[in-house]
Amino acid sequence: MLHYFTATMVTDKPEPRHRICTQIGLVSLQQRGKDNFAVRYGKEVHADMNYAFAASKLGEALMHQLACDGDLDNRMKGER
Repeated sequence: MLHYFTATMVTDKPEPRHRICTQIGLVSLQQRGKDNFAVRYGKEVHADMNYAFAASKLGEALMHQLACDGDLDNRMKGER
C-alpha cells in the first residue's frame, strides 16, 4: 500500500491512471484496474490497495468526515 499527500485538497481529476468511482465531499474512491484501488481524503491518498483494504479505508474516511461535520457522534461508551 502506498500512502502519500497531494499538494491540494481539490479532487478535480483522479490520481494518475485511476478513475473516480465515487466522491462524497472530500472523500473519493478510485480504481486502477482489477483489485487495485485508491482512497483519497483531502490531501491524503492511500493507493495500491485491494478491495478489502480499500473498503476499510473508505469507511474510515467517510466516518471521520461525518464526525468532523457533526453528523456522527463518535464518542466511546461511557464518554460524555
